Order: sequence, then structure tokens, then C-alpha cells
Amino acid sequence: GYKRFFKRSILEVSDYLKDDCLSVHCSVGVVRSHTEGPKICTIPVPPSDIGQHFGQLLESGKGSDVSFIVDGEIFAAHKLVLAARSPVFRAQLFGPMKDQKTHNIEVEDMQSPVFKVVSYPLYCPLYVGREFFTLYIM
Repeated sequence: GYKRFFKRSILEVSDYLKDDCLSVHCSVGVVRSHTEGPKICTIPVPPSDIGQHFGQLLESGKGSDVSFIVDGEIFAAHKLVLAARSPVFRAQLFGPMKDQKTHNIEVEDMQSPVFKVVSYPLYCPLYVGREFFTLYIM
């Protein structure tokens, strides 16, 4: 900060303020000394948990705007997640093939446990593993 300030009343009657314009005189000095090297700042970045959050979104169904009907069971989903993860869903939901009124997509010739296994990696690809497949298939 600067230790000397003008009071407004003094500034208004001074030569520095004319026609609502303030004139300021500055002296700029350039320091030409060598520093010991660049300062390296590190910011710790925690591991991503977005896969876990998307998995919770899928399981809760909150904010869903499309449903899949598979073997009589309804699965809530999110168009933006599906479109971001799959070019097929992107074309179906937002491309020339889209149907404005379709909020329910019927999937034929598939059992609901198989659909769970197929759809889950769209939301959380990091959590796909042997435990997941065992959980849903058996």
C-alpha cells in the first residue's frame, strides 16, 4: 500500500483534477537483477471421483430425462451423459434420428441384468471390474 493519500477535498481543489479528469504522474523502475530460478508452486490434485458421482446419479435416477424399458423393467437415464459417452446415443438423442417425443426407449431381445452390465460403464467406466459383473450377473 501507499502511506500518503490525498483527501478528496484537497484533490478536488488541486491541479491534478481538471474537468472530472485525474492526472497521475508515475515513475516506473525496471529491476534488472537475476533471481535464483523460477518458483515452483505445486497444487495437490485429488484423484477424480466423477465416476463415483455419475454412478450415484445413475442409481438414484435424479434428473433423468429418458427411460429405457428392458424386459418390463424401467431404467432412468440422462440424455447428456449417454450422448457424451456414446456416438450411437448422441445420434439417436440429438442427431437427425432424434424423436422429440421419445422419452421412453424400448430395448428388445435383452434381459434387464444384461442391460445393467452394458449401461453402467457409460456412467462410471473406472468402476467396471470383476466385482461389478459378479454383482449384477449372479
